[in-house]
Amino acid sequence: MIPVLYMIEHLRQGGSERYVSELARSAKEFGVEPHVCVFSEGGIFYEEILQAGIPIVLTPIKTLYHPSTLGRMMDLSRYIRKQGIRVLHSFQPNANILGTLAAKSSGRPIVVSRRSLGDFGSLGSPRLEWLQKTFTNRLANRFLANSRAVLASSSSREGLSPDRFVLIYNGLDTDRFVPVRDREAFRRELNLLPDDFVFGISSGLRPVKGVNVAIRGFARISEKNSRALLLIAGDGPERQNLEELVRDLGVEDRVRFLGIRSDMERIYPAMDVFVLTSHSEGFSNAILEAMGMGLPILATAVGGNIEMVTEGESGFLVPVGDDQLLSERMAFFLDHPEKVIEMGGAGRLWVEKTNTRPGIHRQFAELYRELAHVR
Repeated sequence: MIPVLYMIEHLRQGGSERYVSELARSAKEFGVEPHVCVFSEGGIFYEEILQAGIPIVLTPIKTLYHPSTLGRMMDLSRYIRKQGIRVLHSFQPNANILGTLAAKSSGRPIVVSRRSLGDFGSLGSPRLEWLQKTFTNRLANRFLANSRAVLASSSSREGLSPDRFVLIYNGLDTDRFVPVRDREAFRRELNLLPDDFVFGISSGLRPVKGVNVAIRGFARISEKNSRALLLIAGDGPERQNLEELVRDLGVEDRVRFLGIRSDMERIYPAMDVFVLTSHSEGFSNAILEAMGMGLPILATAVGGNIEMVTEGESGFLVPVGDDQLLSERMAFFLDHPEKVIEMGGAGRLWVEKTNTRPGIHRQFAELYRELAHVR
């Protein structure tokens, strides 16, 4: 087993947070002894890691610029040496910086993840960006991109050689996220009618996710089709605004907010089509899960979405903010139920070819063994 320390700022709702939880909880399957470092306690994924019996190193940091941060870094370096950590793997701006410094002070290699296109401040504030470019980008051993779009964007925007990157897709537990033949039991749990045609969203409710566009597009088609329903799983700062938009558009009886769900494998079977209208996406876990469940995808043509969804084969891609075309694609699915099944099946096949967990795990094992100099 190779001891690896995963570093992230927190383990509340979010794609990276979920990813770290899943990676840590499955790490022993590919020869890794996982440890997790966070800056604050709590959160749905924090509890998952605790319940799995994985050591969590709490390193309370409110800001990198506080004098106490140096002491926290030294404490972390001592933990790394004491536990025999061989590789650090960091996520998010503050963790990238602290992780890089802790790795170098303890003589360990570090992998820094890049998981977005950087067009919405993925490196943090200007000061955090300067710190990452000054320290992290110079000292990191490897950068991990989760899509070709992220690799190209990060390499170009940050002036990093593509040779310093490794591309590993997110990977999916295809035994957990698997097409369900009998969906009625799952639909009954959500009080859905047999004839309801359900468009579904799983997303943090933040401006970058563009959920308002999905609601506007849905409102257009719901006027003509009373069977249409929209489920929104997730929470965030935009929820109140989105609820007000639903009321203003007069579709409050056709849109349901489910809040944060840790059991999405029980929510996807209630859906007919998965929708994601983000302004920017590196590589969407939600799309990957939905495709694994055999759902056709209706998403914006940005970033990794273009690598995941084949136009007209496993779903449709629309321009950012285009609620008119979105509504037309929704209407197409309503009118062509056979295409819902056909496209959903094509998406599942793509996942099985490119993103199964065993294949992704082999790539992580190779990366960590290379950095730890293990043959």
